[in-house]
Amino acid sequence: MRKSRFFQALACCAMVAFLVCGPQAFAQRIHHLQIRVVNPNHAQAKAEKKALEQLSVGFGVLPPVDAGGNDEWPCFPNQNANGADCSQISTGGVVIGQPAYSQSLSACDANSDSSTNCGQIFWFYEDDTGDSTDDLVVSIVVKQGKNYIMDTGPFDFGPNPFPAGSVIVIYDDTAFGTLGETGPGNGFCAGSTETCVNPVKGVASVTITTTVGVSTITSKFNMFLE
Repeated sequence: MRKSRFFQALACCAMVAFLVCGPQAFAQRIHHLQIRVVNPNHAQAKAEKKALEQLSVGFGVLPPVDAGGNDEWPCFPNQNANGADCSQISTGGVVIGQPAYSQSLSACDANSDSSTNCGQIFWFYEDDTGDSTDDLVVSIVVKQGKNYIMDTGPFDFGPNPFPAGSVIVIYDDTAFGTLGETGPGNGFCAGSTETCVNPVKGVASVTITTTVGVSTITSKFNMFLE
């Protein structure tokens, strides 16, 4: 069964569902971005500055879906909609899909409309902005050389809901390529103005951008499709 790629954003502290409209609506059928968050530990030291701070990032194993329709990971124990999936680990831990540099080209080559997701892009950051007025906007771009194999365009989650000190993970169950479509915004370039091509054997570079107000962080990593 093909995995749903509808956009979801599930913030733990308030279980807020962010709705998308306008240009983003077209991308809903492809991209499957979601959010999980850990409330700030008020015993921790005060942040050095009001900014976003990049933490971990990677591409891991695609999660199974639990009985509630939630990805089983990333998972913080007893928090968020999928918190029961990792309830047997202690508070302070997190479950993610096993990350790896080498990935299957055949599994990730979404060259037809029947292609399925092959893995999960994820990134963690700490939000010390205390900014609840400006929107949280993210994007994921994956390229092989000058060729795009994925581009989400800017995803706007609406006003940033996270209190200062929150640790947040955003993730997208995905594959790469055209889905058999042509032209700008095709396949996994839905939501952008770029034209995707199907992936080939070799290195793929991933660039992730996260913005709240005047604070922007960019993280990059590579994977090898073989």
